[in-house]
Amino acid sequence: MTRIVEHRSALPFGPVVEVHVRHDPDAETPVFAAVSVSTFGATPDPEAFPQPLPAADALLQALAYAERVGIACVLINDPGGH
Repeated sequence: MTRIVEHRSALPFGPVVEVHVRHDPDAETPVFAAVSVSTFGATPDPEAFPQPLPAADALLQALAYAERVGIACVLINDPGGH
């Protein structure tokens, strides 16, 4: 079972899929998300998801990836509430 958290204090130790949602009004898609795989407190793996995605697609891909590889936690960092 995969758990979604929105605060770092709720993260377990071990691998985490992170979804960072950003708003850039100058971009072709103004709201996009970067997905990365990291171990708590470590640098994210930049090769995991190299392209930004629309926020909803990023969440679905992050959940699918976490379930496929057995990661128990997905962190959502979305200060704009997208």
